[in-house]
Amino acid sequence: QEGGRRGGSENVPYIAGIGRAADMLFEHGDRSGLEANAMHMQKMRSRLLERITTGLEESTGKTDISRVNGPLNADQRLPNTLSIGLKGVQSGRLLADIGEVVACSAGSACHSSSGPTMSYSAILKAMNVPPEVAVGTLRLS
Repeated sequence: QEGGRRGGSENVPYIAGIGRAADMLFEHGDRSGLEANAMHMQKMRSRLLERITTGLEESTGKTDISRVNGPLNADQRLPNTLSIGLKGVQSGRLLADIGEVVACSAGSACHSSSGPTMSYSAILKAMNVPPEVAVGTLRLS
């Protein structure tokens, strides 16, 4: 998947690690750890979005170069994931340039952007993401 950058099979040690992390969130017998973590991740996601949009606006002089994919209400998006579309950019090419520095993926989690034609995932299509934004979508989580 993801142009040979991610394996398609399950990573059992990571799955076990996520299970342990989930156990740690509930060690106090309530959801306080989970909710505190979700709030922290949401703040980090918002900060990342602001830094990306501000940086793009300052470097290009344009205010409409990026778009968040998902509900307008930030509380309805996953707290740990930012899906952002960049107009005029092909995410696969951008990944080739920044992939060694920034850990991100192109498109949606269920889409592999291999092959000579520009395409985008059915998930982004179902979310009514315009094609010119969808082909430039990055997922940071």
